[in-house]
Amino acid sequence: MIFRASIPEIRELLQKPFQVYPVARLGGVQVYVYRSHGEVQKHRHPEFDEVFMVYEGLVTFGIGGEEFTLRPDELLWIPRGMAHWSGSRLPSMVLLFRRDEEPLRWNGDFRIREGPGERPVIVRIHEALQDAPPGSSRFLLEASGVRYLAVRTREGSTEWEARGPALLLLLRGELALEGEGPGFPEPARGILAPGELAVLPPGTRGRWESERPAVLLWVENVEHI
Repeated sequence: MIFRASIPEIRELLQKPFQVYPVARLGGVQVYVYRSHGEVQKHRHPEFDEVFMVYEGLVTFGIGGEEFTLRPDELLWIPRGMAHWSGSRLPSMVLLFRRDEEPLRWNGDFRIREGPGERPVIVRIHEALQDAPPGSSRFLLEASGVRYLAVRTREGSTEWEARGPALLLLLRGELALEGEGPGFPEPARGILAPGELAVLPPGTRGRWESERPAVLLWVENVEHI
């Protein structure tokens, strides 16, 4: 069945900064929501990459002597082993995607040393969709077997299929969602508002409908499809 969650509602459940709230598992990649406020000191994760997306507020990341400030609807990929810190002056809501092969540790691995030669990657959904017509999608990035797409819907109905485990996060507009698939006794239906997400099991298919173009983030594990 389709699982739904709301980032504004999760915000009210988080009792302290950087407390992570699990919302989905896309194959081997776990998806968390957390509130950034204050600073997480420099650390690294030797076992996994991390992808961050700011939903609300401003978050600054320090990586390799450079600072990058993420705004809403912007994503940052940090390769495994790359030392980094992050912080926010004001409370900000963030999605975090990473493999959960090791026990979740509050601040990663403090044995700081130089990471691999790769550089972090920042992608901005508004830039990716700048010239995209309604009814189209744009590739953002792929990391740890998970593909990130920005989608601008068109007016009316569009069919979709999640071949692997997937997550749909509505950023702007309103979306009527209908889906069915393995384990569904009957089709699931609902209305998504901005900040709400739907977690789609592999093999789920259906359609979404909107009265005017909406913007969403589609995240899908593509390792085994």
